[in-house]
Amino acid sequence: MFKKGSFEIGATIYPVAIKYDPKFGDAFWNSSKYSMVSYLLRMMTSWALVLNVWYLPAMNQQTGEDAVQFANRVKSAIAHKGGLLDLQWDGGLKRGKVKESFKEEQQKQYSSMVVGDDSSSSD
Repeated sequence: MFKKGSFEIGATIYPVAIKYDPKFGDAFWNSSKYSMVSYLLRMMTSWALVLNVWYLPAMNQQTGEDAVQFANRVKSAIAHKGGLLDLQWDGGLKRGKVKESFKEEQQKQYSSMVVGDDSSSSD
């Protein structure tokens, strides 16, 4: 996820989508599973690291759009171009617990889907 500070200054953003292809070697480092030394050894002994890079058109903040909306629009464009899921959270969930507010929101949505009414939206 982007921090909103870079999107608050009114600068032009030049988005780049980068997606690793694990065909010859996986560049992802699961630090809870592999030490830094074993990761570096895997990287140095892999035949190649293949990745796709897409340079997207420059993006500017639109009228009436706040910094968070602008950041989310850029993130969405990058995810779409790279063929990734556009999610509202980042990889930090692999080490931390999910916030209770996220759990509650998902529970409300599921409950509404099961019950089949919109009573959760009137809370």
